[in-house]
Amino acid sequence: MNSLALRLAGITRDTEEPPAGRIERDLATGEPSGILSGMLGHIRSQVMPPLTDTELAEGVARADRLLVSSGITSVQDATTGNGLGRWETVCGFVLNQQLRSRFTLMSGAPHWRDLQKVGLTTGSGDNLMRLGAVKIMVEEKPDQAGLDALALEVHRAGFQLAFHAIAEGTVNAAVTALESAGRHSPVKARRHRIEHCSECPPYLLERIQKMGAVIVTQPPFIYYSGERYLATVPSIQQPWLYRVKSLLEKGVTVAGSSDAPVVPVNPLVGIYAAVTRRAASGQSLLPEEAVSPPDAVKLYTVNAAYASFEEGIKGSISPGRLADIVVLSDDPTSVPPEKIKDIKVEMTIIGGKVVWEG
Repeated sequence: MNSLALRLAGITRDTEEPPAGRIERDLATGEPSGILSGMLGHIRSQVMPPLTDTELAEGVARADRLLVSSGITSVQDATTGNGLGRWETVCGFVLNQQLRSRFTLMSGAPHWRDLQKVGLTTGSGDNLMRLGAVKIMVEEKPDQAGLDALALEVHRAGFQLAFHAIAEGTVNAAVTALESAGRHSPVKARRHRIEHCSECPPYLLERIQKMGAVIVTQPPFIYYSGERYLATVPSIQQPWLYRVKSLLEKGVTVAGSSDAPVVPVNPLVGIYAAVTRRAASGQSLLPEEAVSPPDAVKLYTVNAAYASFEEGIKGSISPGRLADIVVLSDDPTSVPPEKIKDIKVEMTIIGGKVVWEG
């Protein structure tokens, strides 16, 4: 957001962050930089009138062009406000081919029962439009008993869980909720997810593995925010940030994502960051957590498909899979790592049909 938008939203150096929200600030002055995370509800309530049908259609068209031109053949919407109405709206866009990338809609935690009442659950739909996990926002100081109860109810109802958990305490709370659910009903095969898992100290690694949890993390944050992490995150916690290699070595499935619009959607920046662990400034953030280029590519292909129970139809180019293919200007597994982020998308193919050419 620019300074005018921040002013209209009432966001100043004195604005407190809402639960699960983040206001990036200038390190010297404390003034908001314009980069916000988890603030959509606040912004909507302050400055955004409801979109007209025309505005919504135009926005969808822009998003569609951005996705296919970035080589994104499948996308997941993790907006916490998603419910039955949003499901019906997006189904319309997909049916009318206004959205060409395959679309998975998560449900916000307050809305999953409405979806269940009409017979929808995780995996409902088809390979163009499907219902995903139930997104649960874990607050900094969670009500653990309440979180455990919600997780167990959603789990027993047959939905996949996706915990939004960033700080150590929230990740611990999410894992604890999975462990609690596991005492009542098997959870390992359900591939419940932890979104972000930004701070993951050693004591959580084995517990995550035992629960069969999938980590959906954001390597591009290393590139776009690594300098800020090095300056603001206590040194004792920095070795826990956006771990990938340690999780993979424990046998945990790790998928990569952008968390757009927090940062740009470009998967190649995420692959670059997973391989180099370098911020845009050139500084390194926990280089011992770097992974090989092939493993970094898997975060956005094979592993991402596994996270949504779709590894049987996507995530690899092989017989029986959907013909979703991206043609790149270079091979990210063979170029010098520094050049990965500069690779261009030359063609995007979805279902055997060319949907974009550069």
